[in-house]
Amino acid sequence: MRQTITRCRNRLTFGLWLTILGGGHWVESSACAQEPTPKAAVSPSPAVEERLRRLEEVNARLLERLDRDRDESAQRYRVLEERYRELQRRLGEPPATPALKADVPPETGEATARRSHLGRPGELGKALSVRELPLKARFADGFQLASEDEEFDLRFHVLNQTDAEVFAPNNRTFGKSGLYIPRVRLYLEGRLTKLWDYEVSLQRSLEGSWDLLDGNVNFHPSDAFQVKFGRQLVPYSYDWFDHLEQYFIAPERALFPLNFGLSRQAGLMGWGHAREGKLDWALGVFNGHLTGLADNNPNLEGVGYLNFRPFLGSEQFPALHHLNVGASGSIGEITRNDTPLPMRTSVQSSDNDEAAEDASAVFLAFNKGTVYQGARRFAAVHLAYYYHGLSFESEWNIGRFQMTRPGLGNKPEIPVGGFHTTLSYFLTGEQIERRTVVQPLRPFQPFHGEWGLGAFEPFIRYSQLNLGENLFTEGLAEGRLWSNDAGMIDLGMNWYPNRWVKFYLTWQHAMFGSPVLVNEAKNTFSRDMNLFWVRGQVYF
Repeated sequence: MRQTITRCRNRLTFGLWLTILGGGHWVESSACAQEPTPKAAVSPSPAVEERLRRLEEVNARLLERLDRDRDESAQRYRVLEERYRELQRRLGEPPATPALKADVPPETGEATARRSHLGRPGELGKALSVRELPLKARFADGFQLASEDEEFDLRFHVLNQTDAEVFAPNNRTFGKSGLYIPRVRLYLEGRLTKLWDYEVSLQRSLEGSWDLLDGNVNFHPSDAFQVKFGRQLVPYSYDWFDHLEQYFIAPERALFPLNFGLSRQAGLMGWGHAREGKLDWALGVFNGHLTGLADNNPNLEGVGYLNFRPFLGSEQFPALHHLNVGASGSIGEITRNDTPLPMRTSVQSSDNDEAAEDASAVFLAFNKGTVYQGARRFAAVHLAYYYHGLSFESEWNIGRFQMTRPGLGNKPEIPVGGFHTTLSYFLTGEQIERRTVVQPLRPFQPFHGEWGLGAFEPFIRYSQLNLGENLFTEGLAEGRLWSNDAGMIDLGMNWYPNRWVKFYLTWQHAMFGSPVLVNEAKNTFSRDMNLFWVRGQVYF
């Protein structure tokens, strides 16, 4: 009890001290009046102990309430501070900071930034008042940095593809067995406020040089109506406008879109996704070139595209939700000579260099001096269907274009037509609604303890391409060396170990309407070609 009295002594009131002292004096006086005996231990009365206990309880409750009030006040302050910052962001005001004095560096944490070296000389190194934006990072289909209000973001993607090709027969002038890199791409895309999107991407293709792939700005007031300006995909052919290369069923496009697709051009395009996703539309004007990156055609080309999903969201026909039907077309004129590329089976290339010649078989090469010049018109209708693990795609293309050569007084119009049909199915249960990123149900990622087989997708495709016989009769190409029609079968299996890695294993068999030159030195010809093809792809 002495310990209890000592522990509480500092908490007692002055009156209580007087009571204790008075009690002690009375005990001493009583002891002096008695005969001398051994002194007994002094213990406080029960009433004093009860008062001490009650004081301890009151003090404990006061301390507990004080701590609780302090925590509640701190929480209310944090909420008010966050609301204030949110109001600043909505009003577009920078956080309040002291005015900066000339030539005095700002303190750490102030909402200022330095100009980059791209500024004018007189502005280099000057501090600018900017709005601080807390960022959040994500990694899914690429890396993303975004502001908390989603007004600004930057997405970074990489596509890398490597091919191992074995041609049969192998002693070919065009098409040699070996390792090739068909494309490496770096994508930068994102948003500058919710009204403006941007895209900049670079590509290294078979030619071995880096160049601009896409570079555009997109005005985005709504999903149904958008306007894109710059270098971009041209909306002709479902196989081009709906499909990015990383999502292909077969390694490359079918014969007609491979050789006559309008690819990417500089232009102005209105486009959108309307009627709750049931309608995709695009209408634009483009510079109209077919080969190379430079725009050397002063005339414009009009291009249009429509794709319908008539049963999307239908309760009566749920199996037809992802049925796609549509059409596309283009019309334009080439006023300056544009040298045509050879007709190939397995390479998409904007130039005719040694690497492109080695990586693909050729079934039609134009005579020296032959050029595109004059009117050009293309049209296409397409049908695509996706249901659970099934993908079915088909497209029919027709067109006419004019060509000429030195010594030819006219510009003969060459008809061209083709079609392709593709079928694939996921054996491992994955379901898709369109060609996009595939997430295997059982990925193969042993370092994360996932030992699944990944996703397997067998596929088959047949494609056909036919050009007019007047190519040969007008001397634009040599009929005894080449064929003006070709058919091709692609049969293979796609393996997706995880969502970022994909392997194509493909056998490609091409058939030509007439024997084509295989080996120029040996003067050998063949009516068909076989290619055994493995492609490894990384995309994130």
